[in-house]
Amino acid sequence: MTALRELLGYLSDELVGITFAPDRYPSRYMNYEDSKSCISNSWSEAKAKLKRDVIFIAPIDALLDEMFTAFESGNRDKGVRIAMSLWAADIKKLR
Repeated sequence: MTALRELLGYLSDELVGITFAPDRYPSRYMNYEDSKSCISNSWSEAKAKLKRDVIFIAPIDALLDEMFTAFESGNRDKGVRIAMSLWAADIKKLR
């Protein structure tokens, strides 16, 4: 069982990693689908463990959906802006 802090740390790291999407990954072993899957899994597990900051679940869900839609529709700049805004919000401090 992974701790909340660790899950949020993974999520934060993956938000930076997905900014390479969809065509700027530095390695052939990294790709958009893997990044999207890691973000979705980490967030899903983390939000189930949130106790105090549950009011942030819906807004983060909406931003993640918007980010994925932006990347998948070819609007890389918007996807990067959303990913970096979530990262800058310091989601690692959610409780």
